Amino acid sequence: MGKIKAEYLDKLDDPIFDSSYEIFKPGKRISNLNKYIEDLTDLISNCRMENTYKMSWSRAIVEYCCYNTDNKIHFDKLSELIFKYYWDQTIYFNLEQGSNLKKKPTIIQIVKEVIDRYAKEYGQKPINFIRVKDKVKIDVKKISKVLTYDVSWRFLKLDNKTYDIYNYKKGDKYIILKHPNLIREHSKILFQLINYRWSQKLEDLNNSPRISQKVRGVDRDQEPKRKSLKKFQQFLDIENPNRICFITGKSIPEKELSIDHIIPWSYMYSDDLWNLVYVNKSVNSSMSNRVKKDDVKDKLIKRNKKLLQLLDSKRKTGKEVEELRLANNKDYVELFWIGHQG
Repeated sequence: MGKIKAEYLDKLDDPIFDSSYEIFKPGKRISNLNKYIEDLTDLISNCRMENTYKMSWSRAIVEYCCYNTDNKIHFDKLSELIFKYYWDQTIYFNLEQGSNLKKKPTIIQIVKEVIDRYAKEYGQKPINFIRVKDKVKIDVKKISKVLTYDVSWRFLKLDNKTYDIYNYKKGDKYIILKHPNLIREHSKILFQLINYRWSQKLEDLNNSPRISQKVRGVDRDQEPKRKSLKKFQQFLDIENPNRICFITGKSIPEKELSIDHIIPWSYMYSDDLWNLVYVNKSVNSSMSNRVKKDDVKDKLIKRNKKLLQLLDSKRKTGKEVEELRLANNKDYVELFWIGHQG
């Protein structure tokens, strides 16, 4: 693939990008970005890749910054995130992540071994890693070793230049980021760019359709059929008896009433009470699978806490109630929110 020019992002005109991010409009100059972020986007856009390690590495750094304020990151923490990405892409789509078909990248071998053990104990049905992380054991030390000797120092080098994104001494198992706050501030842009580049590499390695959607956890050819959401009305009515639109705050006419997934169904592959709200049909259609703002996430977290309290007070029981309780206890909204962006 030819080098992407730093001053233009013309080639990033792709459906996986949200046009609300001004920087990704075709022909938009990137020079208005902070120099640190511009350097990081240059690395992501133009680094050479024999496999997808550099994209999983950079995505893990960005995701870590979204949850943490410290600038020192141990590789064990990044290893857990990287394992999550490869678990989801492998268990659903078995995507090739490296150019050597006779010997898969070491991290992919580790992931496949864990998936095989999980399948023997719990069955073959694909499932997001976040939902099963308590049931699997990750050898983060092995993954950290790969990051130490293969990825961490290579990522910073481009065209005989070493970029000043983080401090790293060869052999160490941690990096010290220069500006984690800037990475967090520009995380949505970075997620999209990483996914775009990851998709490009996967297209070179796989004869598979809809690669960009699979990187994000989406594939409409393989997703299970949608089911009716009507059964959830009995629960939603307890917290929202007047059927007020979750997005607009306005009352919904009976003919315009619909139930929407806040985190898109096409990413989740499931219908969960903690992720469902009442919305006006016109709002539902306009939102589609677009990334929603963080205030929607915060509102959903508050709604779920209130809903569970009401269900408990009315002594409601059943699968849906217990899944809501689990989602609240495990912070599912926060965890899945980061994953579906980009």
